[in-house]
Amino acid sequence: MRVTQIFPKLFELLPDAEHLLSLQPEELAGPLLISLDGSDYIEPFTIISFDLMQPYLRAQPKVRQKYPAEHDADILLALMASWQWLQREGFVAPRPTSLPNGSSTGGMISYFVTKRGKAIETPEALEVYRQGNLLPKHQLHPTIAQKVRSRFLSGDYGDAVFEAFKQVEIAVREAAGYERKKVYGTHLMRKAFGKKGPLKDTEQFGDEESDARSDLFAGAIACYKNPGSHQNVLMTAEEAAEVIIFASHLLRIVDSRREI
Repeated sequence: MRVTQIFPKLFELLPDAEHLLSLQPEELAGPLLISLDGSDYIEPFTIISFDLMQPYLRAQPKVRQKYPAEHDADILLALMASWQWLQREGFVAPRPTSLPNGSSTGGMISYFVTKRGKAIETPEALEVYRQGNLLPKHQLHPTIAQKVRSRFLSGDYGDAVFEAFKQVEIAVREAAGYERKKVYGTHLMRKAFGKKGPLKDTEQFGDEESDARSDLFAGAIACYKNPGSHQNVLMTAEEAAEVIIFASHLLRIVDSRREI
């Protein structure tokens, strides 16, 4: 059985030891996964080892300059942490001890790169996967899943947030039965959820709570839709995901009022 040699590809993908050690386990997981090269037999305690790394670096003095010996232990520890992340996320999995074609692990635990893992061909592809985990489709309102999630996955975070709250505005207008030209933005929210608004919940809420819901929708549009109408809004993936999930929650509130 061929022993998977990860270090030539891994050190080609990462410029030096300082860069490698600066990465979080989930960030280092991309280069590590690519370096596994879709292998069907992986023994992590064999391939992530000083016994395999040292001979390669000794034979590659230029690479060794970028990966000095004082970092060897930390590099191996970082790689093992990334391996654990890959296993937890289902990019690698243990092989059965035997298969119908007669192949066997000989009782030793070995792993293979799963279909999910083989789909990751670049570190950037793994980053897209990680972003998708920030915004899981099954937890989103169908409108957000259809119209917003793809923009988020492409990295257009500000645009994705703007589109999410645009859909909130559209949903409120349609549920309230208002014409577009006559009412929009925060005024639309105040009118739809106000004292005589068609979306006001008079059964669950008194005036104070109803005013708070009106404020909630108006504030959301003012904070997250209006700025995107006039400028490019910079957001991190984490920030955008949190705000988009909030928009999804608002859409579910509109749906509940639409069904009354």
